[in-house]
Amino acid sequence: MVKGGRGTSSADLANPVMADIIMGEDAVEPQENKENEENEADMGSGDDNINEEEFEAINAQLDQLNSALDSLERKNDDIHAELVELLKSNREAREQFQESQKEQLQSSEKPNP
Repeated sequence: MVKGGRGTSSADLANPVMADIIMGEDAVEPQENKENEENEADMGSGDDNINEEEFEAINAQLDQLNSALDSLERKNDDIHAELVELLKSNREAREQFQESQKEQLQSSEKPNP
């Protein structure tokens, strides 16, 4: 099922929250299988190592994403500050120009004695 014009990826389905959102309320929960339980028991601590390795990999990716977002936020803040300064400078220039136009208009209206 596609919601919001977005395709469903295996990563979305692996995330329980995303799977619930994507699949909707009509989704049927899978039934437990005794064979699965036996296979999990045979794997023992190896499954824990995989989960820890996956956790560490995901954690490293999240750290990288966080760093990238921090960098983008700093750049955005710098651009915003530059735009504020540019607007201020343009406002001052416009005011000076309008003042000089007003002075020229007043001086041209004065009669020469």
